[in-house]
Amino acid sequence: MILNDSNGVYLEEKVSCEIREWPSMMWKKCIVQATATTRRVRSACVLQAAGAALLVLIAAGALAGAAAADLVIEIPASGVGAGGEAAGARYRLDYTPPQGSPEPNFTVPAQASTINFRGLPGTKYHFMLYYSNATFADLLTWNQTIITAPEPPTNLTVTQGRNKKTIITWSPPAHGDYTGFRFKVIPLTDAREGARNITVEGGNGSYAVRDLAPGATYQLHAFTLLHDKESAAYASRNFTVRGAGRARDAVVTRSALCTGPNTPGKFIVWFRNETTLLVLWQPPYPPGAYTHYKVSIEPRDARDSELYVEKEGEPPGPAQAAFKGLVPGRAYNISVQTVSEPEVSAPTTAQYRTVPLRPRNVTVDARELRETSFRVSWLPPADHRLRSTHFTHSPALQSSMSPSRPLAPSHG
Repeated sequence: MILNDSNGVYLEEKVSCEIREWPSMMWKKCIVQATATTRRVRSACVLQAAGAALLVLIAAGALAGAAAADLVIEIPASGVGAGGEAAGARYRLDYTPPQGSPEPNFTVPAQASTINFRGLPGTKYHFMLYYSNATFADLLTWNQTIITAPEPPTNLTVTQGRNKKTIITWSPPAHGDYTGFRFKVIPLTDAREGARNITVEGGNGSYAVRDLAPGATYQLHAFTLLHDKESAAYASRNFTVRGAGRARDAVVTRSALCTGPNTPGKFIVWFRNETTLLVLWQPPYPPGAYTHYKVSIEPRDARDSELYVEKEGEPPGPAQAAFKGLVPGRAYNISVQTVSEPEVSAPTTAQYRTVPLRPRNVTVDARELRETSFRVSWLPPADHRLRSTHFTHSPALQSSMSPSRPLAPSHG
């Protein structure tokens, strides 16, 4: 409970949280409700204004890619009628530091329901809401100190060093203040290992994590701290610790450490015709952590040459994707990757060819029949996109011909 004795108003703070997830980040919205009660009797109008509940919604502006924090101050109806004192009644919002929108000393009519405030991330604000009418001027009805959530750290990387050490490096947020950082290392290969929570105070930009299991896959969450306030969003990376056979190596570059999800298993084309290839593949082993697959085809002739397929099941089973609208008889390079935002695995690749179209109007001239030869003629397929294709005739001769030129007669 927060006491404001200057005007006889107690503010009781209640906090609840709502968690939401996106593929590449998580954020949480905190609802801070301050309920005012009075100790001294005033006029009915003043009691209604001072006793109004104020609901403050705090959300991270980083969701929209902006360096800002959004607060919504919700003013419930005070119950004052449309006439009398209510005609000139108003609220005035003041705050420090004076960086935000609307600017300090912003006023709204008492009938207003909300005040939308946009401030800086990682900033300690002190808000004061005053009520005025024809009888009273600047009656302090609500005040509160709110620390806006800092932005998450940037440039998060994971590399592996000697002696079973995994090195985490990062940069502080580009905007706002901070007092430290918190990291959560979550095992994905063996959940029995348990997550690790690491807190680093100050602006140190690296930390060594020891004794992670060789060959195991982990997910790293990185938060920024400002006193007791944690960033609403976090930076995330998946990484796999090198096996014991390579643990003697010196510190490696970022590209030498697998920071993405595991590569999918082998795949096949289990249905094909002249314009369609249906691909079926196995999930990675071990599965690790990923959310979906990225399947692409080259040349990009398909109606959709890049497809995203969600992972299904736990553990996941085989998955499939179809490429349609392809050129008959053409060879295509197909690749399948697993995705754990923002990381993408190395691809599994293979080449497959669509079924060529049949030639048209194949005829054999009866007048040219000989004991050891005959003449055949045809027209190429009607599809103008068809590339060079070969046709084989006569099991005895076993020769190939271009579709644009009939076979010359052969004499034995």
